[in-house]
Amino acid sequence: MSHFSAGLVMTGSDGSVHVRIWGERYYICPEELGMLLFVGDHVPVLKKGPVPEGIPPVAGTAYLNPSGRAVIIAVGKIRYMLPRDRFIAVALGEDVSCILFEVPSDVPEPEIISPRKGGATS
Repeated sequence: MSHFSAGLVMTGSDGSVHVRIWGERYYICPEELGMLLFVGDHVPVLKKGPVPEGIPPVAGTAYLNPSGRAVIIAVGKIRYMLPRDRFIAVALGEDVSCILFEVPSDVPEPEIISPRKGGATS
């Protein structure tokens, strides 16, 4: 893993796609992969670890970006992205893993746009 990447997406022997982000482990069920890649639905990203009630906790969602050329994995308020074709290669077992990167926030910084602070709109 590169020091610029946020984590890895890895193929699993059980058919699921394993996601490791900053040391935390998640996965996407094999039943959900078709809905994500071919229908474009939002699918749950489940947290790995001990399951006290028998149902794994949903930690986030995975979905295609508006152009359909990238997969976005949202965990909490942070989003991560990788190319769709690389994700498909990992999901089908053609590649073992692929790195993913954190997507910058869309929220503008107030000091850049605020006229009271001498921002660009003044």
